[in-house]
Amino acid sequence: MKYRALKNHFGHNSFRELQEEGVDAILNSQDLLMILPTGGGKSLVYQLPTILKDGISIVISPLIALMQDQIAALKAQYISAEMISSAQSRNEVDEIIQKAYRGELKFLYLSPERLNNPSTITMLKGLNINFFVVDEAHCISQWGHEFRDDYRALGNLKSNFPNTSICAFTATSTSHVTEDILRELRLENPLYLKGKIFRKNIFISAQRRIENGYEQLKAFLHRHKDESGIIYVSSRKKAEELSIHLNKNGYKSLPYHAGLSANTREQNFKIFVNDKVEIMVATIAFGMGIDKSDIGFVVHMSLPKSLENYYQEIGRAGRDGEDCEVFLLFNAGDIAQHKRFLGDIQNSEYKEHLNQKIDTIYKYATSEICFHKQLAEYFDDTLDECINRCDNCLNSTQKRKNITKEAQMILSAIYKSEQNFGKNYIIDILRGSKEQKLLANKADKLSVYGIGTNLSKKEWYIILERLLELKILTVGEFSTLKLTSEAVDILKGKKELFIRSSRLVISTKEKKIKREDTIDFDEKLFEKLKEKRSELASEHKVPAYIIFSDKVLKHLAADKPYNKSSMLDVNGIGEKKFEQFGETFLEIINS
Repeated sequence: MKYRALKNHFGHNSFRELQEEGVDAILNSQDLLMILPTGGGKSLVYQLPTILKDGISIVISPLIALMQDQIAALKAQYISAEMISSAQSRNEVDEIIQKAYRGELKFLYLSPERLNNPSTITMLKGLNINFFVVDEAHCISQWGHEFRDDYRALGNLKSNFPNTSICAFTATSTSHVTEDILRELRLENPLYLKGKIFRKNIFISAQRRIENGYEQLKAFLHRHKDESGIIYVSSRKKAEELSIHLNKNGYKSLPYHAGLSANTREQNFKIFVNDKVEIMVATIAFGMGIDKSDIGFVVHMSLPKSLENYYQEIGRAGRDGEDCEVFLLFNAGDIAQHKRFLGDIQNSEYKEHLNQKIDTIYKYATSEICFHKQLAEYFDDTLDECINRCDNCLNSTQKRKNITKEAQMILSAIYKSEQNFGKNYIIDILRGSKEQKLLANKADKLSVYGIGTNLSKKEWYIILERLLELKILTVGEFSTLKLTSEAVDILKGKKELFIRSSRLVISTKEKKIKREDTIDFDEKLFEKLKEKRSELASEHKVPAYIIFSDKVLKHLAADKPYNKSSMLDVNGIGEKKFEQFGETFLEIINS
C-alpha cells in the first residue's frame, strides 16, 4: 500500500536513502529523529504515512512562508492541509478548527508560538491526532545556529499527549545539537536515522573577495544564465544595493530582508518562486526550508556566521537533484565583523562557543582540503575527497607560488608605517600611490614606497589576505593591520610562504565543471513545456515547480512519452498529477 501511495500521490517509483525506514517507523507509531540533508526528501517521510493512517497530523514549523509553501504543494496533490497563523482573522481560524473537528483535514500546520498557547492545547486534545511532526528541530538547541525560545516548550508535547508519537526532522545537527533534540523533546525509544552529508550534485567553490566582490560575482553569474538563484549578503543595505546593481547589468533580481514590510517580502517571495525574476538577493531573513526545487546556484557575498548556517543555506540549491553550484566570497574583514557582534553576549561559555564557530568557518573557507570532506567531518560524518565536486579537489595538483619576498614587503610597509593603517593604505605605499593622505604622512619617503609596482592592487590584496589567514597579521581597532610574533621569522627569512597559483588569478573564464547524471533532452520541447507549466501555475495560483520540477520536464523532453502509461513511467509523475496535468503535456509532446 505504501508503494502505491508513493507513486500515486508523489509520483516516485522508489524511495530515496532512509525514507522507507522513516515511513515504517511512523506507520508503527514509533518516535523518530531524522537528520537528512536538504533535498533528501524529509517531508515525504511524514506526508506519506499521514495518507495511510487515520486521523490528522500536526506539523510544527517555524516560518509562515515555509508552511504556506508546503500546504500549497499538498493541496496540489489533493491532500487536505491548512495552517493557523497570526496572519489570519478570528473567523478564518475558527473555520479551520471546525474543519479539523469534522475530520476534513489530514494536516494542520502550527507555529511553535501558537502551540504554546493553552487554548491551542485544549483544541488539539479534541482531535484524532495520529502523530506530531517537529520540523527544523535544530531550533530547539541553544547550541544550534537558529535557536528559538518557543521551541523549548515543545518538550511539553509528551506530557500533554503521552500516547502520540513525535517525529523530529532537521537537515543540520552536530552531536551536541542531536543530544539536545532528544532530551528536550523527551523522545521515547526513538528510531534515529542520519543521512550522509555529501550531496554529489553540489559543486562548491570559494574565493577571497576583492573589494565588494561584484566583478567576481558577475563572472560567476555568466555561467549560470537563466538559472534561478539566491545571493546572500550581510545587511539590508547591501541587499538593496546589490539588487539595483544586478538589475542595471541585465539581471532580474529582487531584495529580501527584515526591513521590508511583510507584504513586500511576501510579494517578492512569490515573484521569485513563480520564476518572474531569476535572483533573490537576501539576508538570512530569507529563512529555513525554502521549498523552491529548481534553484541552480547559491552565492554568499561574505562569510556566514557558522558552518551550520552555511550548510543550511547552500542546501537550498539543487533540491530537484539537478547539478548546481555554490560560491563563497570572503575576506578576513568578515571574521572581524562577526566577532565584534559577540561583545554584547554576557554568557561567557556561549560567547566562546560562537567564537569557535566563527573560527571554524573561516578555517573552512581558507583551507585547501576538500570542502565536502570538511563539511562531513564537522557534522560527525566521514567522506573521502570528492575528487571533482569542489574547487579544492580540482586544483589539488596545482603549482604553488613562493610569496615570501612579497610577504616581507607587506610586513616591512606595516612596520615602517607604525602599524597604524589598513589594507588599502599599505598596498598604496607598495604601489607608489600619489594619494594625498600618503603624501601628507610622508609615506613617499619610506624605503618601501613604490617597491611593489610589479603586482596589481588585487594581487597584493590576495597576498595580504593570505597573511591574515596564516595569522602572520591581525586586524586591530579601526581595521589597522598589526604584526604578530610569526611575522618576525618571515622578515628574517627563517620561514617561507606559499600560495596556490590559482588564488592569485581572478578568472572570468568559463569553468570546466564535471556534470553529474546529465540528461540528453530536446531543448526546444523543454522550453515549450516550461511555457505551459508557467501558464498552469498562474491559473492554479501555485509556484511553477509544484506543477512539475525542471527535472521532470527534462525527462519528458528526453523520453517523449506518448500516452498515460508511458508518462507514468517518468519518475515524479503519479496518478494524481496525471489527472491534473497529464493530457495537457502529452498534447504538447505529441504535437
